[in-house]
Amino acid sequence: MTGRPAFSLVQLEYFVAAAEAGTMSLAAERLHTTQSALSSAIIRLERQLGCQLFVRHHARGISLTSAGRPLLASARAVLRQVDDLVGDSRTLQEEISGTLDIGCFVTLVPFLIPPALRRLREQHPELTVRVQEADTGQLFDSLREGLSELVLCYDIGLSDDLEFEPLAELRPYALVSADDPLASADSATLAELARRPLVLLDLVEPGQFVRNLLGEVLPGIPGIVPTTSFEGMRALVAAGMGFTILNQRVATQVTYDGGQVHPLEIEDDIPSIRIGVVTARANRPTRRAQTFVETLRGLRQGPPSGP
Repeated sequence: MTGRPAFSLVQLEYFVAAAEAGTMSLAAERLHTTQSALSSAIIRLERQLGCQLFVRHHARGISLTSAGRPLLASARAVLRQVDDLVGDSRTLQEEISGTLDIGCFVTLVPFLIPPALRRLREQHPELTVRVQEADTGQLFDSLREGLSELVLCYDIGLSDDLEFEPLAELRPYALVSADDPLASADSATLAELARRPLVLLDLVEPGQFVRNLLGEVLPGIPGIVPTTSFEGMRALVAAGMGFTILNQRVATQVTYDGGQVHPLEIEDDIPSIRIGVVTARANRPTRRAQTFVETLRGLRQGPPSGP
């Protein structure tokens, strides 16, 4: 006897469903069971673990206790591993099936996700990939809470509980309006570019990277025109509102409103930035997650670059 609590996978499934639903009745409805059966299973789980997992609010549902919150991430990871094991047992032909939940930094989604999903649909039609688009703060929270298995983003803002596996190292370049005097050249220095305002993609990671980059070369950042939209940034540059710095190599130089931009290589000695896969160190990746990363690597000679 090891003294370990002998709780079941059904209890973990009920616990996760209740935590996500916020009420016992809604969780029971989603699981096609009765509320009494679900409540009894969770009460047994609490007794076996020796702690209260939920606070029951009269007529206002339930909320996780301080003991329940860390268990939720672990329970999600266990259920994913079980789902992965079941998928392994269903076929002798190495078919990957089930659902993979991932996160992707919002500006990288158009460049990384569509080709990966297209290839996966061809090679593993039984695999479903659900993508959360957000900034890295939200994405890292999803990893820690067990809502996502992996995240695609930059190696910025990582903490010790997260692991980064690089996919590509990218060199920034500049973008100016097609009407800008610099548009007749192939390259420019940051000092030349800084004679005009900076159109800044004002999201935490891209904004931080560009500010740091300019801060190393220029005595002060020039006037800033902020935007939180990648295409909005390109349109502002095309309209002559300033220059911008990015990593994404877009297939067209035409913006949504018909304006045109011109790319310029940066002549200064500037640092590169890396795109990669972030996972929680505490969780072992499933075969689905491993297959997704292998697909990303197989798609590129160098993966799409990002802003």
